[in-house]
This record gives sequence, structure tokens and C-alpha cells, in this order.
Amino acid sequence: MDAASVYYLGVTVILFLVFAAIVARVYSGKRKAKGEEPKYRMMEDEKPHEANGKGGRDVRRK
Repeated sequence: MDAASVYYLGVTVILFLVFAAIVARVYSGKRKAKGEEPKYRMMEDEKPHEANGKGGRDVRRK
């Protein structure tokens, strides 16, 4: 193998390892609660609109 092939193989392996690290971090059990926080925060942001009586365009049944 020449130098270009070794360089190409090295870059490919490094990118794969970075991808594997990202996947492992996103799907780790310890981070699940932290990943769910924005969803619940967004749900809490909707509650003040219901309390002020203006309603809004929410057509979901309650």
C-alpha cells in the first residue's frame, strides 16, 4: 500500500470511531434523562397559555 492508501484508511477509521463515540454518547442510559428535559420544558411552556384563557390554536381534545 502506498502512502495515499494508508492516509485514506486512517481517515476512514478515525471518522468511524468519532461516529461510534457520538452514537454511544447519545444512546447511553445516563444521558436519557437529560435528553428528555427539553421535551418536558416545552410542555411546561404551553401551560401558561391555557391559564390566561386565550386558548390558542391548540385543537387537541382535553
